[in-house]
Amino acid sequence: MHGIVIHSDGQPAAGIAVSTGAIVTTTGVDGRFTLPRQDEWGNFITISRPRGYTAAPWWLPVTADDTTEYRFVLLTEEQPLPYEFLHVTDTHTTTQAVVDAGWYDTALYSEGSLPAQITGFFDRLHELAPDARRIMITGDLVDHGFAEEFEAYIATLATSPIPVDVIPGNHDHMNGTHQSIISRNNYFTHDGDPTLYEAYLGPRWYSFDVAGLHVVAMDWHSHEIGIDHATQNAWVRADLAQLDPGAPYILLFHDQPSGSIVDELPWQPVAAFSGHWHTSRVVDVNGTLHVNSPPTFFGGLDYSPPAFRHVTWDGSSITLRTETYSDRQSPAQLGDVGTSTYAPTPVSSTSDAVLWQASMASAGHRQSAAVENGVVFVGGQVEDRPAGTVEAFDVATGRLLWRSVTRSAVKTTPAPAGDVVIAVEVSGDLIALDSATGETSWRQASRDPLRRFAWGAPTVSDGIIYVGDQSDLRAIDVQTGQTLWHRTDLSPHHNLVNHAAPLIVGDLLIMGFWPTPTDPIGLDIRTGKSVWERSDLDTTDTFEALKKLLIIGTAAYDSDRDTILMPAHGQTSALDRATGRNRWTADHDGGFSPATPLVTPAGYLVTVTGHGIRMLDPDTGATIWDTPVTGDAPFPMGSYKKAAHPVIAPPILVEDHLLLPGLDGTIRSYTLDGIERERTQLASPIAAALTRAGDKIIAVGTDGVVLALDIARLAPAAKGAQSDLQSDVGNR
Repeated sequence: MHGIVIHSDGQPAAGIAVSTGAIVTTTGVDGRFTLPRQDEWGNFITISRPRGYTAAPWWLPVTADDTTEYRFVLLTEEQPLPYEFLHVTDTHTTTQAVVDAGWYDTALYSEGSLPAQITGFFDRLHELAPDARRIMITGDLVDHGFAEEFEAYIATLATSPIPVDVIPGNHDHMNGTHQSIISRNNYFTHDGDPTLYEAYLGPRWYSFDVAGLHVVAMDWHSHEIGIDHATQNAWVRADLAQLDPGAPYILLFHDQPSGSIVDELPWQPVAAFSGHWHTSRVVDVNGTLHVNSPPTFFGGLDYSPPAFRHVTWDGSSITLRTETYSDRQSPAQLGDVGTSTYAPTPVSSTSDAVLWQASMASAGHRQSAAVENGVVFVGGQVEDRPAGTVEAFDVATGRLLWRSVTRSAVKTTPAPAGDVVIAVEVSGDLIALDSATGETSWRQASRDPLRRFAWGAPTVSDGIIYVGDQSDLRAIDVQTGQTLWHRTDLSPHHNLVNHAAPLIVGDLLIMGFWPTPTDPIGLDIRTGKSVWERSDLDTTDTFEALKKLLIIGTAAYDSDRDTILMPAHGQTSALDRATGRNRWTADHDGGFSPATPLVTPAGYLVTVTGHGIRMLDPDTGATIWDTPVTGDAPFPMGSYKKAAHPVIAPPILVEDHLLLPGLDGTIRSYTLDGIERERTQLASPIAAALTRAGDKIIAVGTDGVVLALDIARLAPAAKGAQSDLQSDVGNR
C-alpha cells in the first residue's frame, strides 16, 4: 500500500508518521510512504498530524485495490501556547426512538443523553470555554452501540464549533447487546465487537500533536478483553519511537489505565485522561497525572455532579480546571456553584442560625464532619490537581487549628482515634494525622494506586481501623499502621465503586457492596474470617432467592431488635445480625440511594435519593409514611440522574425532630410523623449528613464551607408537638 502526504500548497510533507494501526513508517522527502498490507488489523491508514497542522483527511479506509494511492493533505492550524482543550467523557448518547422502544430500566437510571443535550453544550462553548481549541471525549460516546445512535452522534459532532477527537468505550462496542464477560485481567465488563464503531467513526487508536504535546488515543475495551491488546501495545511503542525519548505526551484511554498498558510504555505520559467509572479522581502515580473524569450530562457513580475539565498545556506541564455543568440557571439562594465538589468557592450564609462559618482549602462532597474533644475534623478534595486536605477547626469558634494537605482527595469523613485522626485518600493511601498538629504519624501506601478508588470511610473500634473494599479489606493497628488481617477475595474481580464503611457490632464486621458480591458479609473482627456463609443459606430465604440486594451505602444497627439495616439499590433490607438472614426487604424508587438508614423511636427512616424521606415499620418494612421533598437544586448528584433534586444526604435525629440537609442549601426540620416544621436557608449546597456537636449542628457544603448552626433555631418546635397532627400527614 502506498500514498502521499502533502501540504495545502501541494508541496510534499516529509517525516510524517503513517500507520496501519500496527506498523508505523514515515514519509520521505517526496512525501511518499509505503506500508505492507495487513489483513487482520489493517482496516485504516492514519497519519499522525504534526504540530501546527490538522489534515483533510487524517485517516482513510484500506481498499482491496493495491493500486489505490492514499492521499492526505496537511492544513495549518493555529496552536498557540498556552493551549486549552476540554476533557469530556461518557456522553452515552441515544435517541428518542431507542428510549421509546423500552431499552431503559428507569428504576436503574434515566435515559442516556439525547443529542440535544450535547448540541446544547456545544452551543454554549463560547461562554463556557471561550479559549478552548478542541474537545477530547474518552469513550462511551453512545449508550447501546446501535447504528442509529452512531448516526445521531456524528450529526451532533458536526455542530461543534471546535475540533472533537473521540475514542471508543465499552458501550460503543455493544452493538445493541449487554452480554457480560470476565476479561483477561479478571475484570467484569461487557463483551464487544468494534466493527460498527469503525464503520461510523473510523480508527480506534491513533496519535497527533498539538502545541508540542503528543496525544496517544487508544481503545481500552478491545485491549482489556483481549481482541487486540498485543497489536495496540506494539503500535504505541512504534508510535512513540518516532519521538525523541522522553518527549511529553498524554494518553487517552476509556478506563483508568492499569499495569497491562502502562507497563508496556517505553516512558510514561505527562497525563492520562479517562472516564468509564463515572467518577472524579485525580492522582499522581510515578509522575503521571491520572485524570478520571465524571460524565458531563448526568450524575456520577461517586455522586459527583455533571462536569467537564478545562485542560491547559503550557509547553511543559498540564493544569486542570474542573467545572460543574448544568443546563439550568443556578438557584438565586445559592452562591457560586460552578466548581461544587471540585474546588473551593466558599460563600457566606446570612441565616440567623449560623453561629460561625469557616472556609476550607478544598471542596466538600458527601463527607460529613467528625467531632471529638472540641475539634471539628473535615476532609476535602481539590480535583484540579492530585490533592486534598484534612482540616481541624475549633468547635466553639470555627478557628482553624491546623490543615494537612494530602496527596490526593479525601472524599470520606475522617475518623478520630485518640491522639490521631485517620483519613483515607482516594488513591487508597491511608494516613494517621496527629490530632493536635495535623502532622503525619504514619502512612500506609495504596496497594494499587492506579486501580484503587477509595470512597468508603474508615471505621475505628478499640484501637483498630477497618477500611477498604471488596478487593482490599483490612484491619490496621491505629498506633503503628500495621496490617492485622487482609481480605482480597471477597469479589471475583476488581472493578468496584464502593461507598460503604464497615459497621462494627460487637465482634462482627458487617458490610455490603455494589455491584459484587451480591451478599453482604459478616466477618470476625479479630481474624477477618467469614462468620456468615450466606451461600449456604436455604434458597427459601427471600434475600437469597431474589439475589437483588446491591449495597450502596453503610449499614445501621438496631440493638433493640438485633437487626442490621442495609441501604441497597432501590431497597432497604433488614438482616438478622447473628446469621445474616434476611428478615424483610422494602422497595423504594431511589435507585442509587447511599444514605445510611436511621433508627428512630417511630421506625426506620430511609432516604430515597431524588424523592424524599420515608419511615418504615421495623417489624415488616411496610411504609408508615412517605414525605416527598421538592426544592430548587443547582445540579443532579444521583447516579445516572439528569434531574436536579435536593435530597441525597440522610437526616439526623435531634431530640424528636429530623434535620434533613439539601442540595438547595435548605435544612428542613420534620417531626417523626414526617411533617415539615421549619426551614433554614443557607448559601451552600449540602450533600453530606449533618453532625451534632452539643448544642450545635455542623454542616459541610459542597463549596468548601463549614458551618456551625444553632440547634434551637433549626428545630424550635416543642417536643411532642407532632402528636396532634396525624391528620395532616399525606401519602402515609
